[in-house]
Amino acid sequence: MNVQVEPQKNFTLARLSGEFNLGDENNIADTLQPIVAEPESKLAIDLSGLSQINSSGLSELINVVTRARMTRSRVVLVSPTAFVMGVFEVTRLHRWFDIVDDLASAATRLNHR
Repeated sequence: MNVQVEPQKNFTLARLSGEFNLGDENNIADTLQPIVAEPESKLAIDLSGLSQINSSGLSELINVVTRARMTRSRVVLVSPTAFVMGVFEVTRLHRWFDIVDDLASAATRLNHR
């Protein structure tokens, strides 16, 4: 799995791509946890290129969002693939995560809440 971080005008964009495999959770933790550790930070995580996710990946996304909530930061998941959205729905995490369809919606959600 690949993680690319791109600063945007009013938030940080992280793009996850490829397949989430065992051991990739450290990549997410090392890259995204410092962003949400900053109080009141804003992070959009683009999942449109993530073809698969496992329980470790779910756990790390939950950890990122939980950490963000503790620091009054915001995280929005953007454009999950059909497979990833299916996993969110089966686990009912689609009700817990803030999920939007596109980057424009993410920017609006992050900047007007």
